[in-house]
Amino acid sequence: MKKALHIKSILMATTGCGLVGFASIVSAVSCGDTITTAEVLDADIINCAASPAITVTGPTGSLDLNGFTLSCDGSAIGILLDGSFAGLSNSQPSSGTIRACDTAGISVEGTGFHTIVGVTTSENGTLGVSVSSDNNFFNSSSHTDNQDTGIYISGDENSFFSVDASGNLAAGIAIFGDYTRISQSIARNNDFAGIILIDANYTSVIQNTASSNGEYGILVDDTGPVGNIILGNQAQSNIIRDMFDDSSSPCVGTTWFANDFNTSNESCIE
Repeated sequence: MKKALHIKSILMATTGCGLVGFASIVSAVSCGDTITTAEVLDADIINCAASPAITVTGPTGSLDLNGFTLSCDGSAIGILLDGSFAGLSNSQPSSGTIRACDTAGISVEGTGFHTIVGVTTSENGTLGVSVSSDNNFFNSSSHTDNQDTGIYISGDENSFFSVDASGNLAAGIAIFGDYTRISQSIARNNDFAGIILIDANYTSVIQNTASSNGEYGILVDDTGPVGNIILGNQAQSNIIRDMFDDSSSPCVGTTWFANDFNTSNESCIE
């Protein structure tokens, strides 16, 4: 699993965390700002060189992208979520996008309990989003076409519902943290794999689609995982294997059940 280890070595230095607040106060937000109140973007922020480009600090800070775009020009981080219970959302049908940041479009840090709803990260230099804190919630967010991995998770007890992590140059979703929950999400057309569990325990991957990836659909790359459940997923047309358990004792520590797939490396994968 050289490519999985490559992802780990590149990404372990990154961090992240955030919470969605539905802002009701409209005011100008500029490149380099730190937000501690409810704010709404009223224009695109283009070619921001500050890093982070914007910091949202909870529990009182939240940002609604309002359909506008934040793009970086040399910034390592686009939006940093810090403190606890911060919010990042997009209230408009048009995409609220963070793009072209060197390390991560969104870095979810601090104590955690942040929420991210309806936000897009795309074409970032390494990660779409990095989640290093605990107990964060993502809903209907999109992390596509980034130069390495769409979603990188090193914190614990994070939840992802109806997210899209497709078209990235390595993995769609890479899970290093414990007690992660991924459900009803899509990880397609990534160059390496749709969903990877690396050193992850007590993680639930339920009713997702991980198809048409360059090598693997769902991959467990761990010597001795504990308490993982991979249930009711669809993984079709992945080049090497749709489902692959690379642990020292396959299907011990990871339960594979009721998945829809064509190819696997072990007969115990169901």
